[in-house]
Amino acid sequence: MELLRVVDKLGNDTNEIIEREELHNRSKLHNEVTIYIINDKGEVLLQRRSKNRRFCPNKLGVIAGHQSYREDILTCAVRETKEEVGLKIKKDDLHPLCDKYLVEEKYNNHYMYPYYVICNQKAEDFTIQKEELSFVRWYKIEEVIRLIEVGSKEIVFKKDEIRLFKKLLEVTKKDEKESFFLKIKKLLEVN
Repeated sequence: MELLRVVDKLGNDTNEIIEREELHNRSKLHNEVTIYIINDKGEVLLQRRSKNRRFCPNKLGVIAGHQSYREDILTCAVRETKEEVGLKIKKDDLHPLCDKYLVEEKYNNHYMYPYYVICNQKAEDFTIQKEELSFVRWYKIEEVIRLIEVGSKEIVFKKDEIRLFKKLLEVTKKDEKESFFLKIKKLLEVN
């Protein structure tokens, strides 16, 4: 049984704790996280959700999960990343992608806290949670944006989430520039 904390319209704790299934059935507002794993090639790690998942079965998505009543948002993000793909990260590895935002759906009203992590591990080196996922694979961020733009049924992302992938693209471009200048600086220091 997974117990979750209910929050109000401003995201403040209401001191109400409810079991996850009941929380969704009653459309209670709560907190969730998403973790986008990106690499230095301008790619994002997507995972195929298991066919047994209640929400969005067999669709491509990113790491996501509910904040337990006992944990803060960053602890939740660290836990979900380890559980879903076996990647051990620290809170300091998480970078906010944007401010939290409200998602209102029929059975899943929540504040989403999006973070990104930089990792250059091969897709086959991740240890996936077989109950939740069938595989992980690196995708070019531009490719994911195109899938969202055409309304692909293969993905969980909605049109308004393009902004998140555009921000990820900015991050990878910024990292490429910084990496380039660091290489130049090191070359100059050697000579």
